[in-house]
Amino acid sequence: MPELPEVETIRLSLAKNIIGKTIKEVSVIEEKQFHGQKKDILGKKVIGLNRTGKILAIELSGGLFINIHLKLTGQLLFHKDKNNAVFKTNIPFSSTNKMPGKTTRIIFYFNDNSALFFNDMRKFGWIKVAKKAEEPKSLDVLSPDFTLDYFSKAISKTARPIKIALMDQDKLAGVGNIYANEALFRARINPFKPAKNLNYKEVKVLYQKVIETIKDGIKHKGTTAGDEAYIAPLGDRGDFQTIAQVYQKEGKPCQGCKGTVKRIKQGGRSTFYCPTCQK
Repeated sequence: MPELPEVETIRLSLAKNIIGKTIKEVSVIEEKQFHGQKKDILGKKVIGLNRTGKILAIELSGGLFINIHLKLTGQLLFHKDKNNAVFKTNIPFSSTNKMPGKTTRIIFYFNDNSALFFNDMRKFGWIKVAKKAEEPKSLDVLSPDFTLDYFSKAISKTARPIKIALMDQDKLAGVGNIYANEALFRARINPFKPAKNLNYKEVKVLYQKVIETIKDGIKHKGTTAGDEAYIAPLGDRGDFQTIAQVYQKEGKPCQGCKGTVKRIKQGGRSTFYCPTCQK
């Protein structure tokens, strides 16, 4: 699932490529994933791109927004030539380097012959036309308002394991499985420890490591993990996985103590950790 660093990478790329363009046509292949009226956005110009947590908002002239959540397998791909949208490598889940592909669900065509393709193998993602940018219920972890005090209050009242608490989008917007695993390892905190049992020092260190890890994810343009679900708009892969210390490192030596990284299911997701470093 694309997390904050992946969605921010997408936002930055699209900001360079679609701001100033006018939507000429919209092709909706999967009706259930498009909410709103196509006619409302035809002829509207893209004037900005915003992101809060994992939600991307394309701002249009006329006071409208195209809100997008990629969920598990969503992708946004941009090409300057809608009639010859060929990328340098095959697109994950599409078995081709040319768009549209078999997982393309919605296409936005612009006035200069370029196009934005929304792909989604699992069909969990959505696109909504609205009069305001949709936001999650909680603060974005890169927001200036996301303070140590806010973080402490968000996790201090739950007995759930700290890893599960970190991934609760109603508490912390943007952190998913990849970066929760990595932040906890960097903080040397056991992912199974009840969140409310963390002491002040642990909370402070974890707060710092969450922000640090998310920023590193953006610096490396996201994570293209083993399933290669994530890809940036121009067809580039992220490379945070090259510096990840525990995520998808099951059975490999821990970079902290040379012990062995373990993997266990937790809340339906894979948790990777070092039993020695994260006691």
